[in-house]
Amino acid sequence: MPLMYEQTQTRKQHHWQFGVVIGLAFFAFLMSAIVSRTVFERLPHLEDEVAYLYQARIFANGEVTAPTPELRRSFWQPFVIDFDGRRFSKYTPGWSAVLALGVLGGQTWLINALFSSLTVALTFRLGREIFSPDVGLIASALVAFSPMALLLNASLMGHTAALCYATLFFYAYWRIQDGSSPLRWGIIAGLTLGLIVITRPLTAIAISLPFIIWSGSRLVYSLFRARHQFFPIFKPLIALSICTLILSSVIPLYNITTVGEPSVNLYTFVWSYDRVGFGECCGRNGHRLEKAYLHTRYDLSLTAADVFGWQIGAITPKDEEHLLLDSDAWEHFGLGFLLFPVGVLIGYWQSRKPRKNSSSKFSFSEFIPLILWTTGAIAWTFIPLGLDLETMRDPIFSWFWVLLGIGGLLLPLVFLTGYESKQRQWLWLLMCIPLGIVLVQLTYWIGSQRYSTRYYFEALSAFAIISAIPIAWLAQRFSRQIIYGLLTIAFVYSLYAYSTPRISVLYQFNRINQDLINRIEERRIGDQPLLVIITGTDEGDDRVRWRALGNPMVMTSPFLDSDIIGAWDFLDEGVRESIIAQFPDRQIIDMNAAGNDVWFADEPRPITDGA
Repeated sequence: MPLMYEQTQTRKQHHWQFGVVIGLAFFAFLMSAIVSRTVFERLPHLEDEVAYLYQARIFANGEVTAPTPELRRSFWQPFVIDFDGRRFSKYTPGWSAVLALGVLGGQTWLINALFSSLTVALTFRLGREIFSPDVGLIASALVAFSPMALLLNASLMGHTAALCYATLFFYAYWRIQDGSSPLRWGIIAGLTLGLIVITRPLTAIAISLPFIIWSGSRLVYSLFRARHQFFPIFKPLIALSICTLILSSVIPLYNITTVGEPSVNLYTFVWSYDRVGFGECCGRNGHRLEKAYLHTRYDLSLTAADVFGWQIGAITPKDEEHLLLDSDAWEHFGLGFLLFPVGVLIGYWQSRKPRKNSSSKFSFSEFIPLILWTTGAIAWTFIPLGLDLETMRDPIFSWFWVLLGIGGLLLPLVFLTGYESKQRQWLWLLMCIPLGIVLVQLTYWIGSQRYSTRYYFEALSAFAIISAIPIAWLAQRFSRQIIYGLLTIAFVYSLYAYSTPRISVLYQFNRINQDLINRIEERRIGDQPLLVIITGTDEGDDRVRWRALGNPMVMTSPFLDSDIIGAWDFLDEGVRESIIAQFPDRQIIDMNAAGNDVWFADEPRPITDGA
């Protein structure tokens, strides 16, 4: 049975799947609403979220920057830059601009909830048109139930939006190549790629590289082998490029508005070492291939469990401690990667070039190119592990090895240009997304585990589609009811046994919680706006950390006009008096802080472990 989707046949035989996908999209929306309310309490818990929300509030006010407060340190916020009397986020403006819509509507959680449901629907559409309705449906379910998605969809991070943009970009490019209104879809593809650029720039590089190589190969092939196809291919690609460049120009415009330089890296205004690359310039104590391999191994060990919630063993209290405090190897064996290589093999076989009088039986010769490439990929992965540390720590070698890996991943696209099967071409394109993101992220100095391995998240839809191929293959050859039934049991079990404890551990993470905000509200007298003064030193072991300031901080407007304003009295002479003088009409609520602890001034310091 061929995998290529037959549109008219699907309307007749698979119309029930549309209803299931609508249910899955609603499930994604509902879970985003539930988790954002019960676990995250619709508050930012990471410094990144605080900065995104801060900038979103500035945009919602119709401004690009906010004035730096007179008492700058008293109103400090993480990852927010003070420059020339103005204050703004270090992050590219794409996600904050979209989040501003949620700020204006008073429901910031709603933005990611809507993106999550749209991603589920787009994954189904892409999978069913390239491969089959079963692939599309199973892939959309994998995305909807993914613990990574359930977690990030409920946060105020921009990864869910970037995943939605990426999936729409894949689909729009597919429609360009499919020949249906290519110019219109070229514009859509360009706009979505531009949105990825201004939301997650490094991820945008990883996502765009396969399509840049693929587009160039198609143009060259048509120029020499099918000249009548050159301009039909060229025109939508030009529209794509122009729209991408126009939207991407938001970043230099934002930089010009904030610091006056279009090409500056705003990240370095907070940490001078926060940049992509290898050498002493990048990362704490420099970044090397040695560190890149180590971080990747750690992150992939957790990704294998987080991507679909399938692992050997249950989450234990020790695992919960790891999720909150550590970023090294995940001790359980995750099963999430097992379907992906099988999906590549089955997809590769079923998308073979049709031949006259050919048999459908297995042919080893069909797999020789894939075997050669896989051998090279394995060699690329393991050769550095046998090298001396001096070589592994050499920045030039680090760049060479990463670029060699990226080149080896993309090169087969050139040879697939004239191949008759679109499925095989797109199998490789989709395979390039997760592998390419991992390779490109090698150039960044740190990994990520706290909010799952979020640097890889934008590959989820592509990864899910390929992972769905072997399950769809079983459903098509055996009992569809049994396979779908078993898959449903696996989803429900992972939701209960893995996703729930894995995500719930982040409740009141970084000590951000609605309970303390409610207790502040309870001390209000009448309708008077509140000024929360948190007193604590900025020196020694008891120096105040951002977690102690976090709860009033997230309620404070960049323009200091919110109902609750939090201010830090860091015990310099005259600071408290100056804070009070700036807000003479507010009721004062005094709190004390030391380290990560914060408490009301008329109560004893809480006994904590200091974490």
